[in-house]
Amino acid sequence: MIIKNFELEKLKSVNLNLHLIYGNNEGIKEDIINNFYLKDFDGEILKYDEQEILNIIDEFISKLLTKSLFENKKIIIISRATEKLYDLVSDILEREILDTKIIIKSSNLEKKSNLRGIFEKSMQAICTPVYEDDARSLNSYIQNFLRDNKFNLSQEIKNILVERSKGDRINLKNELTKLKNLSIST
Repeated sequence: MIIKNFELEKLKSVNLNLHLIYGNNEGIKEDIINNFYLKDFDGEILKYDEQEILNIIDEFISKLLTKSLFENKKIIIISRATEKLYDLVSDILEREILDTKIIIKSSNLEKKSNLRGIFEKSMQAICTPVYEDDARSLNSYIQNFLRDNKFNLSQEIKNILVERSKGDRINLKNELTKLKNLSIST
């Protein structure tokens, strides 16, 4: 199932355990993970790189299938995923894995990608493409940040922030955090 970047509110109503986030915009990927998965999450968070998973694949599947006595829920974040995870994802979709959410982050995947295809066609998994931010989306991000933090900036400063971010949401977030910290300290 495909959920586009502007439809992310659907994630709150959909309770699926497997989510592929692919594209070159690392800032949006982090926002999705932090705002829809990690915010208010009380459980175990495990982070892996694809190569780590491939080196311990049997142990990884075993961890997925066993339930911990101490932790009720788990979130597993797999970074730098490629086509090599296709067999693992197929295996996970065939099994019933409860109380574990698996988030797979990947760079841009071709339309013909098997990994992308399995997520797009499955009703048990979510796929979200994330594209580079344009000036409009960065301005919208600034507006939301300013509203949430209850302070204002002139349009000129907003334009400078967008220009300095060079289309990267992470850079913009860092600049906004600096401004917020500066405004608190004065």
